[in-house]
Amino acid sequence: MSASSGRIHVLGLGNLGRLFAHELALQPKPPAITLLLHRQGLLDEWEAAGKRIEITTGGVVSSSSNYDVELVSQAQKGVIENLIVATKTLNTVKALSSVRHRLTYNSTVLFTQNGMGTVEEVTSAVFPNPSTRPHYLKSITSHGVYSLGPFRSVHAGLANVTVGRAILPGQPDTRNPSKSKSLIDRIVSSPGLAAREVDPQELIRLQIEKLVVNAMINPLTVIFDCKNGVLFNRASIVHLMRLLLAEASQVIQSLPELLGDPEIASRFSTQNLETIVLDVAEKTAQNTSSMLQDVRAGRATEIDYINGYIVKRGKEQGVECKVNEKLIQLVREGKVIEAEDTKSEFEPES
Repeated sequence: MSASSGRIHVLGLGNLGRLFAHELALQPKPPAITLLLHRQGLLDEWEAAGKRIEITTGGVVSSSSNYDVELVSQAQKGVIENLIVATKTLNTVKALSSVRHRLTYNSTVLFTQNGMGTVEEVTSAVFPNPSTRPHYLKSITSHGVYSLGPFRSVHAGLANVTVGRAILPGQPDTRNPSKSKSLIDRIVSSPGLAAREVDPQELIRLQIEKLVVNAMINPLTVIFDCKNGVLFNRASIVHLMRLLLAEASQVIQSLPELLGDPEIASRFSTQNLETIVLDVAEKTAQNTSSMLQDVRAGRATEIDYINGYIVKRGKEQGVECKVNEKLIQLVREGKVIEAEDTKSEFEPES
């Protein structure tokens, strides 16, 4: 395989990984795509699934099978030119460590995960040396996808993808953007992804907006055990959301990487963030949030990369986030409360 083959490897074959792989494979002249499977059991499931990915949209089943498949191991050689990472945030460092020996300074890694902080964590743990660190891309995905079983998903909420170069906070942007252009172009030219490219600064703004939406809807659906649309019909939960948003807004407006950005004060005001959150909650009213799905399935949540990221950055800037801290605690404990218990749980001293 030559370094300029244009081949795309996909690591993490949950709903998002399947959607990206499938839509890339449906292009009129698709790139070569390799699915990276991290355990033998997944290889068996791939065989059982007929060696294809099935995505159901509007009741119509679409399948794709033009993939190569590899079992991840240290014995696998060959440079990975383009890598889409669609693992859960909790597993990203471990997953990338398993293929680190195949990534170079000229490779491109696209992170598709929810939350924030993953890129910094990967840089510290996997790619600390700038001279061997691959190019980073980040995508923000609004599509709603849920699983029907191994390699079978339903594309329930048709939305969009935003993609761009990911710049590490406080570090200069010195990399040649053309090196990662081919992967961006492939993603943008996949009709089913409805993707667009944005510049690094706008990507950060959009990431933060998505983070805030996730930080309000996901954990609140967990502690109140309800669908997205039920949340903000209760005044006590709306009041709690506003307390959480006030902390998030203060943290965001204090971030050093956003200093001097003229849009920040208005775009990340508590009022504007509330409008965004309520709009998403209404549009996804019938959805069960991914965090609630994780809790019900007994899986670990991504709370540390969502509200946990807000709390972490708040501590760095000297901003207290006691309400977010309490929410994280309740999610970790698996505690479910009633709307009328909101005040006693979050404001017991008042």
